[in-house]
Amino acid sequence: MNLETVIYEVKENIASITMNRPDKRNALNHALLRDLDTAFDQAENDPEVKVVILKGAGKAFCSGYDLTGSPYISIPEGYDRWTIGNALKTLRGISARYLKIFNLSKPTIAQIHGYCLAAGCYLQMCCDVAIAAEDAILGHPATRGGGVTSMPLWVTILGLRKAKELLFTSRLISGKEAERIGLVNKAVPPDKLEEEVWKMAKEMAEVPADGMMILKEALNIHALMAWNLDATFAYHRQLNALGRLGRSEGAAPYTLDQLRSRTRGEKPEQ
Repeated sequence: MNLETVIYEVKENIASITMNRPDKRNALNHALLRDLDTAFDQAENDPEVKVVILKGAGKAFCSGYDLTGSPYISIPEGYDRWTIGNALKTLRGISARYLKIFNLSKPTIAQIHGYCLAAGCYLQMCCDVAIAAEDAILGHPATRGGGVTSMPLWVTILGLRKAKELLFTSRLISGKEAERIGLVNKAVPPDKLEEEVWKMAKEMAEVPADGMMILKEALNIHALMAWNLDATFAYHRQLNALGRLGRSEGAAPYTLDQLRSRTRGEKPEQ
């Protein structure tokens, strides 16, 4: 398996998928997203793998989509602007990637440190469990530009009022606050993060693989029925796609400088 931007390792029945663009805070560009797809497919199809850990190299988990080029940001090849057709096709692909992680037959754990922003936060929400360093920084600064996020799990995980609070304000919060409101399962001191994630992964790996698979299947189907996730994913991607129409340069209603200004030197809510 030849991966350019992901480190894939298997040890003691646990696959570690490490996003490896540390100089870009693991911003999701075309190459990284392709490599993530390949790595998750490998973990899914490897009978040795019982648990998957998703993490980031360097000083951040993931800072979101790469604003200089990614499927979410860049106008599709062969077009000079967004159209209803190319926007919906693009967003269907993006939703499919989220749901691939959400529906992986094996349990997934997000190991969060540093920045976990926008689509980085989406990735951790798609994982079954998320453990963060207490000083990690989570949130969605891009919503300051308005428009509909392509990720519906904010409401599912946080409830309507807390989701509105975070998305309406673009507020950033610490790992400790993320644990308090339920955005992550647990926050631990930074020097204990890897140890705590590995401990949980080992506990999950002790469960017989077939038993774990049917348990996760049952829980996910329960979520689909209770929250109608298929429909909510479709609705969010449709509104996100329509929000792109009329813009000929870039998909996002914010600039790189605006996003940087939201994350540079800002103290997250504790």
